[in-house]
Amino acid sequence: MADGKIERKERDMAKIISYIPEPKDTYDVSNQRQIIEAISTTQQQLNFSYQQDLKNEQDAFNYFLS
Repeated sequence: MADGKIERKERDMAKIISYIPEPKDTYDVSNQRQIIEAISTTQQQLNFSYQQDLKNEQDAFNYFLS
């Protein structure tokens, strides 16, 4: 607390590294499958890191209360 103001620490956002292939000029099933798989992987990474952030925050809160 500084000058009667509450200082809040900025929350770190999840950091993921993801490669999504560029679509080809002509339709190619294998290319589309690669894109779908890459997007699905990105979604799973984001969901997992968000759940981990929630768990870490809850653990810190529980530690503070104990």
